[in-house]
Amino acid sequence: MSHALVVSRYFPFNPRRIHAVYQRLGAQVEALARAAGRVECLFLVPPEQQRSAAELAEQQRQLSALWSAALTVQLAPVAQEATPAGRWQRFGAGILSFSAHPIARPLCSEGALTAVRAALARQPRLILAHRLASMHLLCRARARLAPARVFFDMDDIEHVAWSRRLWRDPAWPGERLLLLQMPSLMLAERRAVRLATATFVCSDGDRRTLRALSGRDSVITVPNSVVFPLQPGSESEPLVLFVGSMGSRPNAQAVDELVQRIWPLVHARLPAARLAIIGSGAELTQSYPPADPSVSFTGFVEDLASWYRRARVVCCPIRHGSGTRVKIIEAAAHARAIVATPLAAEGLALRNGTEILLRSGPAELAAACLQLLQEPAVAARLGEAARTRAAALYERSAIVNQLERVFCSTGAPHLYASPA
Repeated sequence: MSHALVVSRYFPFNPRRIHAVYQRLGAQVEALARAAGRVECLFLVPPEQQRSAAELAEQQRQLSALWSAALTVQLAPVAQEATPAGRWQRFGAGILSFSAHPIARPLCSEGALTAVRAALARQPRLILAHRLASMHLLCRARARLAPARVFFDMDDIEHVAWSRRLWRDPAWPGERLLLLQMPSLMLAERRAVRLATATFVCSDGDRRTLRALSGRDSVITVPNSVVFPLQPGSESEPLVLFVGSMGSRPNAQAVDELVQRIWPLVHARLPAARLAIIGSGAELTQSYPPADPSVSFTGFVEDLASWYRRARVVCCPIRHGSGTRVKIIEAAAHARAIVATPLAAEGLALRNGTEILLRSGPAELAAACLQLLQEPAVAARLGEAARTRAAALYERSAIVNQLERVFCSTGAPHLYASPA
């Protein structure tokens, strides 16, 4: 029986961490299951994420239900997350070899190669490399045994995300020395795209960037997607939401700005307004829940839809990152009015002033939120327009159907596997 193989570093080991990366991966796994019948998911994880056989069987059952796919889950506890102590290994080696780059280094071990080669020896018909580190590992593991069509998901273009973070938000000024590794990173991206049957990116802008870098037209826009509720809420309260895990530094920084700089301007003009920060890891932000009762940090919530039904505005003041924000698509699916920075809405086809309000500075973001909170009818029209637009572009079942057609198409480059 034919099957597909997914290779990824990102194992959804915690049901409370339903990040955008898992939603996107789930749509791809569902499409692979339709095309190949069965999916083997190989997650290359740190040793501390290893699970007992019973725990793994339960998580496999949960993922099969969540992703609507017949799948098996294998964990290989081989990822090396520790940062090298030596300056050369940390900053210099990655200039000469992408294998020493922080993106690739966790999977550059004999254990990771052995796990991938064993999976390839089972002769999958389709392979999905989830992000650049996995694709780089497949490049290193390839040899000759059985042909397989290889697909590469690049939801973030790594050199874009990497350069933005280092220029705008280095952990310390000297970390910008890692920019010297940019040429090896871009070369690895180019090689990965050239090896793949097709490469998936989130937006047409990313597609143009990666086609220019690789010289290949096999880069395909596969947008992020969400399941649209059948009946979004029609009534709302003067409530502003931010939704996202605080384990993401761009999210944590956005929350800091929202709580410390944007919200005081809103609340001073509209004391009845409320702000809710929804997502795990609130303790990771700098702005701990203040004494102001108008602001609440809910942590993870089981029923996010009920919060969307109550909210009048979703605010997303993201300042750096790449790819596209699922949180904005999700807010549009629930017909909520959205106020965001231009970078937060980057790559999404929502039109400023018609389906979303894009503002840059804290005062401008606050003014937009205040207007919508005070004018429920305007907020409702903006939210409905966002939902209509997003439904035509980002509805999950349509994206799964698109992926299934790609996976079932013929005529493409091949990767060849060797036995372990």
